Amino acid sequence: MDCILAREQSYIRLFFVYKRSREVMFGKITVAAVLLTVCMLSGCVSTDTEEVSAKEFKPVPGAVGSEQIPELTAGDALEISVEVDGNMEVASYQSEIRSTGRVTLPLVGDVAISGMTLEEARLAIAAAYGKYFVSKPVIIINRVNDLANTEWGFVTVTGAVAQPGRVSIPSAQGIKLTSVISNSGGFAASAKKSEIRITRKLEDGRKIRVNINYNDIGQDGDADSDITLFQGDIVYVPQRIF
Repeated sequence: MDCILAREQSYIRLFFVYKRSREVMFGKITVAAVLLTVCMLSGCVSTDTEEVSAKEFKPVPGAVGSEQIPELTAGDALEISVEVDGNMEVASYQSEIRSTGRVTLPLVGDVAISGMTLEEARLAIAAAYGKYFVSKPVIIINRVNDLANTEWGFVTVTGAVAQPGRVSIPSAQGIKLTSVISNSGGFAASAKKSEIRITRKLEDGRKIRVNINYNDIGQDGDADSDITLFQGDIVYVPQRIF
């Protein structure tokens, strides 16, 4: 009798150990799922960009630019950046179009773009990355060969401006933020001027970013906020939520 009772007690202990292990395992899975969901909803924000002040946003002048050529073909080398909510998820990634007409990109893999214009390729790549982010990705695409053929280069402007795209740099001294906004057709009505983000890639591969309150330039005469931009700089103007 005692043997049977001891066996039953042993079974009961095993049952509770098993039940507890299942609860712990389920809890771990649940936490992992929550973290994954938060990452996806936040656009998987990169954390490798250093925040600096306007005075610390030191120039790294270059001398590259680009003119659009109608169609892409096999052998073309491209430089592609992907921005989501002002964060550079892919920065200046270079890849060549293979004989299959496809280019291989981080996260999304192969994308067919041969025979397209740069604008058509931009839309195709945006559609590919759009499957992985909640927010709409902004694609910046250039031919590498084109980038080597201009003198002072350009600044790329994205977000809430009238004419997003490239703004040519007129001289080796760079171009002021106010001129860049003006050459982009000015702000859109929905622009959040107080939180303009400017990203620069340094020669050692690091990225720095400065947040500018554009209102300070005109209202308070803050000359430091009207920073000088150089080749490769990216200006992002966010939209107001309300």
